Amino acid sequence: MTPIRKLIIAFWIFIGCMLLWQFYSYNQGLKEEAIAHPQQQHFWFTNSVATAPAAPTQPKRDGADVRQTGFSVEDNAPGRGSFTCHVTLKNSGNAKAAAVQVSVRPYRGITRGDEDVGHTDMSVLSDSDPISQLGQWVAFPDLAPGESSTRDVIFLSRGDVRPGTNPNPEITFQTEKAKP
Repeated sequence: MTPIRKLIIAFWIFIGCMLLWQFYSYNQGLKEEAIAHPQQQHFWFTNSVATAPAAPTQPKRDGADVRQTGFSVEDNAPGRGSFTCHVTLKNSGNAKAAAVQVSVRPYRGITRGDEDVGHTDMSVLSDSDPISQLGQWVAFPDLAPGESSTRDVIFLSRGDVRPGTNPNPEITFQTEKAKP
């Protein structure tokens, strides 16, 4: 074997040893980083379209106090091209609520555009937009104090927007006075 060939073999052995040393030191750095900053083990995902935000707690009022406690949307129900809104109201007051009605507006306060597509503009629909005006008044039974009720409302789907959570619903009711 010639001295040049021995030098070339020694050079490649040296390069191999240096690569092995770099792999080892890089792997040690990853282990130290993982010990210093451990990863989160549990991830919780929520579906913001299907659930309504919790209503802020306020002191109980004297009389009836009806609030929306739940709102969810079921796509393609009862069939294709429509969706069903499940609306739950609760009387958290201390008197019976009669003639209870709520305006269900599923497109009110929604964002228009696709957040997954970078070149579209994201904007919140105003209350004066014709799409956000689309809604139905739904009658509920009389609600005693602490009682809740759920009603379903069916709407036709629109391809350009997705339904939201019916924020700040308009609820009308009359407080029924206690009989002496």
